[in-house]
Amino acid sequence: MVFGLSSFRSAARLPTAILAIVSVFGSAEVVKAADLDSVLAGQTNLTTFRELIKDYPDIFAKLPSGVTVAVPNDNAFDKLGNFDEWRDNKTHVEAVLKYHVMPKIVSMPSIIKGDSIWAPTLLTDPKFSPIKGGQRLILTKQPGGEVVFTSGFANRGTVMVEDIEWDKGLVQVIDSVMRIPEGLESTARNAYHDMTSFLGALFATDLYDELIAGAKDVTIFAPTNAAFQKLASTLPTLSKEELKSVLRYHVVPGQVSQIWELKNASRLATAEGEHSIRILRHTNFIFADSAQVLQTDILVANGAVHLVDNVLNPKANGTGPDVEAVAQSPVFSLVGTQTVTGTGAPTPYTEFLPCTVSCPVTEVVRTEPTASATRSVNQGGVRPTSTNGAWGVQKFNYICALNPPDASASLAF
Repeated sequence: MVFGLSSFRSAARLPTAILAIVSVFGSAEVVKAADLDSVLAGQTNLTTFRELIKDYPDIFAKLPSGVTVAVPNDNAFDKLGNFDEWRDNKTHVEAVLKYHVMPKIVSMPSIIKGDSIWAPTLLTDPKFSPIKGGQRLILTKQPGGEVVFTSGFANRGTVMVEDIEWDKGLVQVIDSVMRIPEGLESTARNAYHDMTSFLGALFATDLYDELIAGAKDVTIFAPTNAAFQKLASTLPTLSKEELKSVLRYHVVPGQVSQIWELKNASRLATAEGEHSIRILRHTNFIFADSAQVLQTDILVANGAVHLVDNVLNPKANGTGPDVEAVAQSPVFSLVGTQTVTGTGAPTPYTEFLPCTVSCPVTEVVRTEPTASATRSVNQGGVRPTSTNGAWGVQKFNYICALNPPDASASLAF
């Protein structure tokens, strides 16, 4: 291409990233967008991330073409509150930086309003990502048009400047540092307290390590604490094996199913083995068997969690929801009456949560599962155990389990 004088003056007004190199003969060759640091230097409020690029050159110098980098602005790092301590943990910082790089071009205008996409990242280290294809970020376009990134612990960041081009892809400037998803236990304790009963029940049956901790690619339907409260007089009457069967029925191994993959009339094979969960979509509602899905797409290290309003029952997996009801009824034969729910009611199984500080045994009592034993369990301070197939009870001082220190404080992001 040959530029005349007027054309050259017009070209001089273009961004430096795409200026033509004009030879003495008047010919020009268009240059690709500049490298990442040069592009970020043209933006304000990105000095901290630019420093991190220099600190971790192996990540950014070796990036392939066709990537998208989510760049937290300086205000995002200020919100960490413990940035110097955070920065000292180089292994964790390296993982966080990889979590901000998506190995594909993800253009913000391409996302439809109201839709979400799950974007894999370069974080594939099994220590942080026991999931195929790299740890995920969720990108959602709001009704107003802005795009929100969601990461672990429901940490969210809004795109402030979108689709900045550089020589290997796009940059999206966001206002929060994305948090790497952690395990179900850490997520329930620190972010989603409404599934601590489910977590405690997994520990009560020794299923947490077997079913959750070592699993890869899982979808979990976690009943809320209120769902367990409704059955506070019923679940303790089950044998340990029966309760195990119930809990296994809430876990779909070998796949991570986000909200858009929960198709109407589809079935999901569970860890229980014999029965599968049936998905029903009705207007704007999603049901797993007869339980309504209250919250979808909670990111955990090895998959996704969907909160449901009922404890699922494999023996009642043919039971569908009452789509006209405000709330779904339990699908168990109730022992006694349905118990009260809410913050003032006892929360079953939370006494099984492992202590995060010293938690001494203060008293040990073994008994058969009687009505009084059941009441003690529901009132807290009593931990059921299995003895030759029968349930017993043990009293523990577990205040520390219900009020754990924030174990993630030093590595918050």
